Amino acid sequence: MNYDEVINKKINSIDFTQKLFERTNLGFFAKDKDGKIISLNSYMLSIYAVDKKSAVLGKNDFDFLPSHFAKSITKDDFYVLNEGKPIIDKIEMVPFIDFKTYWLKTSKYPIFDDQNNVIGLIGVTSKLNEHGEFSFKNEKLMSVLKYMQENIDKKIALDDLCEIALMSKTSLLRHFKEDFQISPIAYLKKVRLHLACNMLRNSDKDLATIAISCGYHDQSHFNKDFKSILNETPKNYRLRHHAMKEAN
Repeated sequence: MNYDEVINKKINSIDFTQKLFERTNLGFFAKDKDGKIISLNSYMLSIYAVDKKSAVLGKNDFDFLPSHFAKSITKDDFYVLNEGKPIIDKIEMVPFIDFKTYWLKTSKYPIFDDQNNVIGLIGVTSKLNEHGEFSFKNEKLMSVLKYMQENIDKKIALDDLCEIALMSKTSLLRHFKEDFQISPIAYLKKVRLHLACNMLRNSDKDLATIAISCGYHDQSHFNKDFKSILNETPKNYRLRHHAMKEAN
């Protein structure tokens, strides 16, 4: 049996699983060995900011998400695909189509064929809240994430996060990096730029308004950060994605 026959057989089983997830508050997705999306439930449409599954199937995360975020997702995907090992309960904060930020817990598992070769992956993701079952290595990080979420449009300094977490700077940096592999301020910038990308793609707000909504005190600072991370200006990003929508 060749790869196409195997993956088609698996897709039938995957689609059945996807239907089981359809009426839950969990996200479900599956990807082939190239990282292309082959199945997803309706929950995932809010993450990709589309209104129908057909717009996503056969494409990858770079077609919908800002590159700095898609790179992180793809890196995890190919770890699972290349190593044949799962990633369990990874935490990331992302904005949904409603422009609010949420933190998600995501797990990914390899799909094997009859010869034990990895031919794809399935994933499950869910929103976290203070009463979620997931526990950080240090529980005080939940209050830090909640503060980021509720104050994403305001100036947030490391001192503010230390005060919220009741930790020293050294302790906060160490504990945050253990769970997120990045500093709190670098992570906050990543989330703000992801939110900005979402707004640029899915709203008609002007650049200055978007900058303020994402916690930048002026448009110049916003433009500088955006270009340094995404290698293009916010204006060009918006024009490019609007052109892609019209083409589809």
